[in-house]
Amino acid sequence: MVKIEAERLADLNIPRSAHSTFCVNGEVTVVGGHTTNFVPTATAEYYRDGQWHLMETAFPHDNGICVVLSSGKVLLGGGSEKPLGIGQTFPVEEYDPTTHTFRAFSCFDTKRALASALEIDSGRVVVAGNWYAGDSIEVFDGDRYFHFAKEVTVGRASPYMLRTSSGDVLILGNGGTHGEPLMSDVADRLKGNPLHVPLLRRWQPLFYEAPFCNNTGFIGNEATGDYAWLLPVQDWSEGDSTKNEIDRQLAFMLVRDTTFTLLPTVCPVPKEGLGGVINYYSPVIADRSAHRGYVHGIDKDNRHYIVSVEYDKRLAPVTLYYTDPLPEAGWPQILLTDEGNLLITGGINYNRPVGGTLDNDNYSPLATVFLLHLAQPGTASSSSSSWLWLVLLALLLVAVFFYFAFFVRRDNVAATVSPPLTPVPPQLRTPAPPTDSDDLMQRILALMEQDHIYLDSELKLNDLVVRLGTNRNAVSAAINLGTGCSFSQFVSGYRVRHAQDLMLRQPDIKMAEVWMVSGFSTESSFFRAFKTVTGITPNEWKSQQ
Repeated sequence: MVKIEAERLADLNIPRSAHSTFCVNGEVTVVGGHTTNFVPTATAEYYRDGQWHLMETAFPHDNGICVVLSSGKVLLGGGSEKPLGIGQTFPVEEYDPTTHTFRAFSCFDTKRALASALEIDSGRVVVAGNWYAGDSIEVFDGDRYFHFAKEVTVGRASPYMLRTSSGDVLILGNGGTHGEPLMSDVADRLKGNPLHVPLLRRWQPLFYEAPFCNNTGFIGNEATGDYAWLLPVQDWSEGDSTKNEIDRQLAFMLVRDTTFTLLPTVCPVPKEGLGGVINYYSPVIADRSAHRGYVHGIDKDNRHYIVSVEYDKRLAPVTLYYTDPLPEAGWPQILLTDEGNLLITGGINYNRPVGGTLDNDNYSPLATVFLLHLAQPGTASSSSSSWLWLVLLALLLVAVFFYFAFFVRRDNVAATVSPPLTPVPPQLRTPAPPTDSDDLMQRILALMEQDHIYLDSELKLNDLVVRLGTNRNAVSAAINLGTGCSFSQFVSGYRVRHAQDLMLRQPDIKMAEVWMVSGFSTESSFFRAFKTVTGITPNEWKSQQ
């Protein structure tokens, strides 16, 4: 945990919530939302020279869409028709940040509020989602018109929209059009048939009941055709009625085109802070220059938290930033600035007494603005550096533990644990004339036992080939000759032993955490591999220890 400072900036001219926030041309801008008495406001403000400058929009956009286009202009549309968040609207307008002007020019095919939108190419934009009304997919042609594209399998509010390398768009989320949990494993597609994602049966995207720019979670590189996204997901394995939504375990889901995996992290995302349970409530806000993804949260004492994950590393380091209690800071509107800090603009009061329910005051939104400094010298940077050294030390201790637990004391545990797949056979540990295969196997073992690459759920044979500078046949042959196993069996053996070690060292750890941090991509693959290696299920093995 790293404490950060929250700097209060000049207040907005108008208190507002459910507004859109974005940064273009170096200026932070807020648009629409509702103000005091839960009334939509047809205004916007941009920040310059330490002050907020008020503007009038063509229409109010309370829970409307916001898309920063590649042209530099901003597309705004829809929102609640009446006070109290009632109804939906058609109007669409364009904001030009160079002239600070708004131009109404079109309308949706379907009236919408709490919709989502994403630019795909040449100014074309995909729109989906709705609130207390029917849902569908429509497309803006980049010029003037919105056209109906197709029906959706299930209606959603504030869905996540992810572009793929083929130009398709995936649409998913766990919030229904009435705010109800959907628990759907289906991702709708702009072009193809709906996609069934087994991982979504357990890990559901965090529902964010507020406007957000859908590209905030993009961590890929369009220039190289790498379309990768990071989503915050929650563990719904206990069903939708046995646990409060904000008490569920949070994790990060990596989506690359149509492949869904959990991002392996050094530890589970913290569920509690200094003031009890943390209510995480934002999409992933990716800082691609720092290779970090952020999710915003808050506790009952109004401390604000930012959980940070360094998504380009395996295992990905996790840091929890926190502030002093900020009773005057609203939520959940938050924005990444060009400097890499996070900005809280307006929002609503938050109050959740211990054991109580969430109390949102939409009738009295705030005008306060706070800047959360994530890169202050001597705080985040130095703490993260020290923390990384601690992680390296911990990994070294785990390696020592593995050596004594699974090699020196191997004979002692043979009676209680079924023989695992053996990555290092006796003939490789006894004096023998070295061969090319032996040398290659030793290099493979070093990658497994020193770099712990088996903890990467996306590890493939080709990854080993690239790192070793050889070819597939040589690697496969070395593993087969050295262990008698295939590549997948070889990797599974390490992952299973890592899971066994976790269960021994942390008797109270949940199975969901065990498989997630042991390199398995799904729960079913974990149980299948564990039984193949040990002959019994993880729960049976744990009960025997």
